[in-house]
Amino acid sequence: METTRSAAVNARMFVLVALGSIVVAGLFGGLLALLRGRTNTSIALGYYILGSIVVLAGSFPGGGVAGLRTRTTQRRPTGATGYALPSLLLGAVLIGVGMLVDVYKPF
Repeated sequence: METTRSAAVNARMFVLVALGSIVVAGLFGGLLALLRGRTNTSIALGYYILGSIVVLAGSFPGGGVAGLRTRTTQRRPTGATGYALPSLLLGAVLIGVGMLVDVYKPF
């Protein structure tokens, strides 16, 4: 029996990636806080920036973004990959954590 590999993300992998991303975004925000001297707003800004980048990356089609159009004929749309929805959700989680940091100011 053949096994096929899917590009879809299962729930366990999404949770692990989300937790890792929250930690990385927090470290990025901490670096911004050291540079700016403002703790809460800088950490929230780190979450906003990285969350926005993840949302933008998730919205690109599977074929990537081409800067120059080299083809003169119309090609078939590439469509989204199995990672499009999870990356949009991850970006929303990061932006949501940034909002929580911004509103509750834990630091």
